[in-house]
Amino acid sequence: MLYCSLCGRPLPPGWRYCPVCTHEAEETKSICQAALCLRAGNVALTRGRSFLAAFFYRAALEINPTSWEALFNLGCLAWQQGDIGHAIALWEKSLVNNPENYLAHFNLGTFFLYNRNLNAARYHLTRVRRIKPGFLEGRVNLGTTYLLLGKLEAARREYAFVLEQDPGHKGARRGLALIARTANT
Repeated sequence: MLYCSLCGRPLPPGWRYCPVCTHEAEETKSICQAALCLRAGNVALTRGRSFLAAFFYRAALEINPTSWEALFNLGCLAWQQGDIGHAIALWEKSLVNNPENYLAHFNLGTFFLYNRNLNAARYHLTRVRRIKPGFLEGRVNLGTTYLLLGKLEAARREYAFVLEQDPGHKGARRGLALIARTANT
């Protein structure tokens, strides 16, 4: 009887390769190929070749349809090209595959903040705070969301946190000034 050299399982008569190990090797190979396409896309993007970067990101998605990085990066490219609806859809798909992607939450939260969908902005920006508490831009945008919702004390806490980390942060200083002005009226 023959045995698989990788897992030690006995092979059925006439078989030369273990079907389980062969399938796992194919999955690993495809993940590596998708990662290679992602890297090639990132290199193309740093060299200002967004069309080529999009080509590589799409190739990564064809190899691995659950690649949240490829979805996120394609969303960023769509945003840069002015296709806002497509960018939002891609970022939301990337969050389905990786709910801990703080940058997708940040991008969505910022978009919703500027479009005055404050509840959606608060949801995404509080997720950013939970996932990456030291991400100052997310904290400033969350403070601004709280300010617009009328939650002045919550906004003050967010801005104060940012100023503890970066005492010269202009956005946090402006936010505190707006809170002071609002409190005096």
